[in-house]
Amino acid sequence: MTKPQTLRTPEELFNEATEGQDLSSGDLSLLTSGFLALRKTNEKTVNDAELKALYGMIAYVGYNQEVDEETVCSVLSSHYGIETVRSLPSRLYQNAIEYLVDLEMKKIVN
Repeated sequence: MTKPQTLRTPEELFNEATEGQDLSSGDLSLLTSGFLALRKTNEKTVNDAELKALYGMIAYVGYNQEVDEETVCSVLSSHYGIETVRSLPSRLYQNAIEYLVDLEMKKIVN
């Protein structure tokens, strides 16, 4: 009878693959970027209520600072490395709200 295989975590696989290896910082960067990309595919994105709150905050920032809402969306998306606000991971929702509260568009755009 064969022993059932146990599933290993991504961290265990990474540690096993790099054990005893003398990797350059570039190699490590490539490995970890791929590792993070795999984790991102399983992340839950913001729900509808959170999305409405984000768009409300984006509208407020745009109105208050006399900047187009699309520009604020673009800055937010760029800051978090996402394509659209809708694809923001749910775990970053609170951080994104705080980012928008502190955002000074004139320092970024000009």
